[in-house]
Amino acid sequence: MNRSLWTRSLTKYTCPAWPCPECRKGTVALGPKSLVFHETTGSKRARKDEDWDFEWIAYTFTAWGECQHPSCKQQFVISGTGGIEPEYDHQGDIAWESYFSPLFCHPMPDIIELPAKCPTEVKEELRAAFSIFWLHRAACAGRIRVALEYLMNHLGIPKQEKGKSGKYSDLTLHARLDAFAKNEPAIGSQLMALKWLGNTGTHVREVSKDDLMDAFEILEHALVEIIDGRSARVAALAEEITKKHGH
Repeated sequence: MNRSLWTRSLTKYTCPAWPCPECRKGTVALGPKSLVFHETTGSKRARKDEDWDFEWIAYTFTAWGECQHPSCKQQFVISGTGGIEPEYDHQGDIAWESYFSPLFCHPMPDIIELPAKCPTEVKEELRAAFSIFWLHRAACAGRIRVALEYLMNHLGIPKQEKGKSGKYSDLTLHARLDAFAKNEPAIGSQLMALKWLGNTGTHVREVSKDDLMDAFEILEHALVEIIDGRSARVAALAEEITKKHGH
């Protein structure tokens, strides 16, 4: 995962080279002169304050992006907020440059690479999380938590347990992750960290962009291990080579 793709701003002429979710070959580039921005009413009103500074300026913007792969050319609509920030040249002179922070992109690129065999329900929840990553970080963390529930379903981890009375009761996600961790302690502890983040998003609402970046990086690794079994496959290949060539 290239974290910088999801934390960088746009300029009037460029956007980060997000991967195209349609062809999965090209990347997004901003259409020529497609970014349109306007200063907000509140920002204009603030100019009357005697303490006003350039950094108080606030914009809203819309823009069009396009996949650069010649056989795709998928169009992307992008919108968000912006402002002014200082830029310094090699002589230390200051210039004020506009920046634009995305809140919405459609279609939304995948922030992490999802395995081809990733269960549909897990993909859907993670793509819902991607779509609100910029807009609502707490809700994004909540969608990640739901994706974990679907992942446990896919792995056959029970949803209920039978009590002493013979009645069944629902298992919490925490309990299901504990059950999974009995056979996969390393990945289980990683997924448990994501559950805690999801809890925070649901109840406390204080989730940082770095928290979500960490969560997506953990997920990318965990899904490859769980769905594709990369470590097990590499270990088997190494064992086979040892059998053939070891002395």
